Amino acid sequence: MERLALVADTHTYHAGLPALLAFFKDQGLRHLACLGDCQPEPFRPWLTMDPANRLYWVYDVFGPQLPEATGCGIALELEGRIFMAHTRALIWTHFNERIRAYGHGPHKYRPPILACHGHSHVPSVTRYTPPFSRLLYTNDAVRPQEFQARQACLTLEPDTTYLIVPGAFMLEEQRHPTFSFAVLDLVSSRVAMVSLKDLRNLESVELFPD
Repeated sequence: MERLALVADTHTYHAGLPALLAFFKDQGLRHLACLGDCQPEPFRPWLTMDPANRLYWVYDVFGPQLPEATGCGIALELEGRIFMAHTRALIWTHFNERIRAYGHGPHKYRPPILACHGHSHVPSVTRYTPPFSRLLYTNDAVRPQEFQARQACLTLEPDTTYLIVPGAFMLEEQRHPTFSFAVLDLVSSRVAMVSLKDLRNLESVELFPD
């Protein structure tokens, strides 16, 4: 796996997801993770769009599940260093020992640990170095109508744990667009964070500028 797209918290929003899946396809992405509070129906086409596509589906306690996904569970692990769940609490419940062991291990230029979750609706990247973790990126708004479009590409350091929240891809309060997602580049250890208010701007998104 070279790149992994992250989407979360679409809730009952369906209309813009075909455009997002088409964008992922045009970007050459084959691996997509949904980090909870997503309805299965808009994502099923991803599995039939290309036989090489893979879908990793995490759900909260109450679901909904997607049994036909490549991986489906309350918490999923990919490639021994990508840990996924819907909430940060579930990340710690399922992967706490692994993350702590990594943090206390020898620093030998190891690939970073990436703990990815949804639920908060706020796109963010946090460098997890307790007791003083550092927020590297966020796109928050006090009120949904104040949400702003934003894009960033962050380099992820070796021997480091990161908490990555792609944000919500939906209409907050049924009318305010907060179209956010993230893409991990696992080869070059980067993450692209994207927030849009108009899906027509997908055409101009450059995930990993040189």
